[in-house]
Amino acid sequence: MMLAATPALTAEDTRQLVKMPPEARAEMRAEMLDFQTALHAIIGSLAEGKYEDAATTAETQMGLSAMGRHRHAPANARPGMFMPNEMHAIARGMHGSASDFARAAKSGDTTKALGALQAVTGACVSCHRSYRTQ
Repeated sequence: MMLAATPALTAEDTRQLVKMPPEARAEMRAEMLDFQTALHAIIGSLAEGKYEDAATTAETQMGLSAMGRHRHAPANARPGMFMPNEMHAIARGMHGSASDFARAAKSGDTTKALGALQAVTGACVSCHRSYRTQ
């Protein structure tokens, strides 16, 4: 499925503003960049037919086993403490979808793996289209 290009933002950004301390925002931004890097590696692994590598990257860097990255950070550096319930649900869904993708990728079935990966990126799109932090 091809997404249409999004026109430049108008003066009014209608996404819900999620207020959080700069430390939490910085942690969340770093995590999003790590997720982008993981997605890039996953797509590269799929292109090379390295399904096990794609699965390992997805599970360890984005999946359920990657949850709780901020649990030992000071309260002001834990993004989850400031996220609305719906935003948190999207994030949990993304982690679950990444684990689902990892299982699908291990099958070696490209169609099945790509379908599962679409659920991961769909969660990213849903969250980024609905929420902002500044």
